[in-house]
Amino acid sequence: MFRRMYVTISGLLIMSTGLLLVLLGIVVYHELQSDLVRDGELAMENSVPAVEAALARSAYREGEGPPVRDSLGNSIYYYAVGSSAEIAHSPHAPVPFEVIHGVAVLRKFATFAYNGEPYRLYTLTVPDPDALPSDVVETAYNPLASPSKTTVVLYMYSLITQERSMLHHTLRLMEVVGGAGFLLAVAGDLVLARRLVQPAFRTWSAYNESVLELSHELQTPIATANAMLASRGVDPHTAADIRRELERASKMVSDILYLSKLRSGVADQPTEPVAVSDITNELADRFTAVAAGVGIAVSGAADEGLFVETTAGEWERLISTLFKNVIDHAARPSTASWSLYGEGRRIVFLVENAVGSRVDGDRRQAPERGVGLKIVERLAQRMRGVARIETTTSRFLVEINVPALRPH
Repeated sequence: MFRRMYVTISGLLIMSTGLLLVLLGIVVYHELQSDLVRDGELAMENSVPAVEAALARSAYREGEGPPVRDSLGNSIYYYAVGSSAEIAHSPHAPVPFEVIHGVAVLRKFATFAYNGEPYRLYTLTVPDPDALPSDVVETAYNPLASPSKTTVVLYMYSLITQERSMLHHTLRLMEVVGGAGFLLAVAGDLVLARRLVQPAFRTWSAYNESVLELSHELQTPIATANAMLASRGVDPHTAADIRRELERASKMVSDILYLSKLRSGVADQPTEPVAVSDITNELADRFTAVAAGVGIAVSGAADEGLFVETTAGEWERLISTLFKNVIDHAARPSTASWSLYGEGRRIVFLVENAVGSRVDGDRRQAPERGVGLKIVERLAQRMRGVARIETTTSRFLVEINVPALRPH
């Protein structure tokens, strides 16, 4: 139980720490990316006057002269389309005009890739410094926007490999640092989860010790009473009644101790596939004979080849507790029925009996709801199943539903 609690708490702490680190990393990376993009776009906008100055000089328009650079040191390449649909370009044009024209959006920034390299493009209209010569370049393409006689459409683009490389390097660094931080946080979360579970563990241990001590203490007066009955002059009928109640009390103390161990996980043992059909049939034969001696006719059948992930001892305890319930609390004489069958991927054990009557003739109201059935419910939960109990004025029904296993 506490192992599951520790795993749950530590898992929640680790998951929340991981999500926090991931969200923090996403925010930091997004802000860095936004800052780099904003700086690059601002530097390109500030380079517009330099490109306009280059267009005013025929040497630049004809692809000669030094390239234009922005404030970040990036080379600015450009194409300019005038009213005569002729194209002027920068001294170096690494990307063909048809590629540029295909991704351009007037007065907007755009990014694209060419030959595996990333570029940023900015398209705008600027005043025509003078009429572009008709012999600058070959045939022009349809411009993005039709320029007037006094303006040209300017396509400015630059290589942003350095910006992308910085982002990639930053991402790798964040992954390394974040991974190391996450491992440290996991270690801290495990220690914190252990410290959080300790108070509950100490309280539960104290409770179990108290139950154990109480069980042993209660067994002492029960044993003493049995000894007194043997040594005192008590009539046989009264002595038999007292011994029956003492045995019942002793069994109840043992059940309380076993239930406490089940709840604490002390009684947990490694599970394995158990052939429950054979065990159930064997127990049913034994209890049927005992029930017949007190006037209860028990009948039922079990399907063959049913397996459950449990231990043989736990399945025997579950079935024998339910059969003993029938013998102790069913009406006499009466009938009781049981069945064990497969239902898809589940196995169902069903037992039903008539409700016994009190001496005064009043119907018992669910007399079986005691420690024994709580043990049954706990064992069913340990088998990853459920126990369902239904009571009417005349019948009492218990259904155990657990996952089925295929035989290996």
